Amino acid sequence: MERTPMEEIVLASASPRRRELMARVAPEFRVFPTDVEESSVAEKDPLEYAIAAAVLKAKTAAASFPEAIVIGADTVVALGLRILGKPSSRESAQAMLRALSGRRHRVMTGLAFYNKAEARLLTGYDLTYVTFRELTAEMIEGYLDQESYLDKAGAYAVQEVGDAFVDRLKGDYDNVVGFPVEKVRRLLALFTAPPLTVEVEDIDFPASFGKAVADGRKLLIPGAVTGETVRVQVVGERGAARVAEVIRVESPSSRRAEPRCPHFGPCGGCLFQNIDYGTQLELKERHLRRKLVEAGIAEAATAVKAITPSPDFYAYRNKMEFGFGESWGRLVLGLRERVTATRQTHRRTLSIETCPIFSPVVERIFPAVMDFVRENGLAVFDILSGLGHVRHLVLRQGKRTGELMAILVTAELPGTDLAVLAERLMAGVPELKSFVHVTNSRPSDLVEHQKTRLVAGAPFIEETLLGLTFRVYPQTFFQTNTAGAELLYRRIKEEAPLSPESHVLGLYCGSGPIELSLAGAVRKVTGIDSSPANIANAVENALVNRVENTAFVPGTVEALLSEPLREPVDVVVVDPPRVGLTGKALRRVLNLNIPAVVYVSCNPVSLARDLRGFLDAGYRVASISPFDLFPHTPHLETLAVLGK
Repeated sequence: MERTPMEEIVLASASPRRRELMARVAPEFRVFPTDVEESSVAEKDPLEYAIAAAVLKAKTAAASFPEAIVIGADTVVALGLRILGKPSSRESAQAMLRALSGRRHRVMTGLAFYNKAEARLLTGYDLTYVTFRELTAEMIEGYLDQESYLDKAGAYAVQEVGDAFVDRLKGDYDNVVGFPVEKVRRLLALFTAPPLTVEVEDIDFPASFGKAVADGRKLLIPGAVTGETVRVQVVGERGAARVAEVIRVESPSSRRAEPRCPHFGPCGGCLFQNIDYGTQLELKERHLRRKLVEAGIAEAATAVKAITPSPDFYAYRNKMEFGFGESWGRLVLGLRERVTATRQTHRRTLSIETCPIFSPVVERIFPAVMDFVRENGLAVFDILSGLGHVRHLVLRQGKRTGELMAILVTAELPGTDLAVLAERLMAGVPELKSFVHVTNSRPSDLVEHQKTRLVAGAPFIEETLLGLTFRVYPQTFFQTNTAGAELLYRRIKEEAPLSPESHVLGLYCGSGPIELSLAGAVRKVTGIDSSPANIANAVENALVNRVENTAFVPGTVEALLSEPLREPVDVVVVDPPRVGLTGKALRRVLNLNIPAVVYVSCNPVSLARDLRGFLDAGYRVASISPFDLFPHTPHLETLAVLGK
């Protein structure tokens, strides 16, 4: 039976300010103050706390009004991750205002729309950034003398302190007052709109939303799969499209798969474990063709071969970067949460116990690391304040050798004996051959090697690929899918126009895996990379494998190719970073007029752009071969072979 429009609206709040602002949303509504214990809300993250408190208020009031639309709201003031609630005394109010003085803070209002009879819940939030002026003691005491601060989050009301305290405000002023009128109006309209039954037509790749059309507008549905019929409720907008949540699946799709990972969904590591692997391959191949057409090189799209699947769908990654974080006030180790359509302000860390795309070894290493961190009283590093200790745990594994490297990334750790942790790990995980400590105090969530120290074991682990042995150091770039990389490198050897007399030039060679895999089929290979560490690693790999017809040169492509080459080159292999070739690098390569180009790319957009540059210069596409080296993610590797 279709739901009839609900008419009665109940505001679950005792705040006179919210009552006044609600009157701008709806001419008629009931006010029902709720007596809830906000200390019972477990969430420690400010935004999650505000939303959870709003839900608690709405559900409490809905017990008395089960047929009505009940609106709950909760506003918090947050300084970093610290929640500034309502002060308990004048002294605590003084401390809050002193903490806010001269600094920017966030004001967040969590919103909940609930109907108990239909068990329907819609949540949302609004966010405003407020920067205070430097507050003198006289300013603070003068405001506190008004004695209106006790029921105010953060110990102030913006309508009372005004420009005297506030230097800048970015966002909705009403939100700082405690009730974001425009956001409430939009969410109320969504909540009262009737549900829709739609058929999912496609996946909005490279995102993971199911895609449908309703009332002439595109509908994006997280978690929905091509071919299924779903009952949905619109919950927001993204550009010209609407975003909807699944109420129930009316008719499941044969393309739906059962995720192997218990953390799939909230985890930001994988997007497509709920979609069968054949459909994932279809989406990636189609995406590549579409980007080539959009770049104006439709003729290149016709040269795309069938995508090569990964030999392994799970346990394929040889490297994972895990992060430390906080969840509900406790330290956790895992992966960053997925950014959703309705929550994109920041990414929290999701505590995980296993990682099926990497290795079961996680289940043995994580507990030992977490025990050590807790025993030593180490805290999560805060990139805003620069305070704290632990940041990342990077694991590297030789899929063919079984050797394991653990890299602990922290800020400075004076007085902490990491040799104790290394000894525990190596006793419990015998395959751990290298334990490295990286110090990084930079204000970024990236893994950066400011200082690197070997704590225990060897400085490298080994991996084998195409009969060659490679030494992998903490900073070594090595394709994350060993078995898939082997297929890619074998295809390069098959499709590149090589002969025993060929001279191959490898640009962005890294540690030299492509160059060394080609060396046995040609006269000479020269590799270029801007990282001296990569070049040293490549030279070492050549020595380990007794390959004598390679040379590796440090320097940028732009600088080293500015002069004519000392000897002719027959084939150039280009394997640039995700952004592709710079304009200058492309011009340098084109000026060499090398007969054949082998381009390896991890980004269809930059590949299409650079291919157009080669085609405009007179090259033709011989073949384009996509490889799925990253199952369950939107990423793919592509091999393009071009000739004159």
